[in-house]
Amino acid sequence: MYKVLRPFSDLQDNGYVYNAGDTFPRKGLNVSEERIRQLSTTNNNARQVFIQKADEERGDHGGYPKHVGGGYYELSNGEKVKGKEEALKAEEALKRGES
Repeated sequence: MYKVLRPFSDLQDNGYVYNAGDTFPRKGLNVSEERIRQLSTTNNNARQVFIQKADEERGDHGGYPKHVGGGYYELSNGEKVKGKEEALKAEEALKRGES
């Protein structure tokens, strides 16, 4: 189950509109892993992250990434990254064992 971070129209679901806070996918809809990857990363036409695993919301990261000011975020490994979207993506990669 995923949480919608920002509104979007799902072009692969007849333009179904998701709003921030909604659950993705909607009840009764099956989506591919590739579609999940597109919407949970910047690997899409809009180059924005639209969804995040529901259990990976900010509080469940142990507080990471932490906003440290000036648009920078500290990751759980101590690295600093500019931009919230990039920090979330980088923290998720750390959790998966990627670097």
